Amino acid sequence: MNRLPFAPLAAAIVAVGEVAYLVCVAAGAIWPDTFAMKAFFPTLFPGFTWLDPVSFIVGLVEVALYGLAAAAVAAFAWNFVVDRSAKAGR
Repeated sequence: MNRLPFAPLAAAIVAVGEVAYLVCVAAGAIWPDTFAMKAFFPTLFPGFTWLDPVSFIVGLVEVALYGLAAAAVAAFAWNFVVDRSAKAGR
């Protein structure tokens, strides 16, 4: 099996996270009472207040950091298993 490179995985996870964040913010702005983003986002993103320009940027940065952390864990776990399998001769 091949090792998983961190950079492309991180770029993909961060890009998907950022798009999802933008869609959720847009949906919360269009339908404020339907999706309950006003209550959910401040618990997920420390320092976030709804539809404040600074906190919008804070949310984007935090989504990127969460994506980088997820990619680091996934790449480490995958590469650990691949390396162990190679040493075991499989």
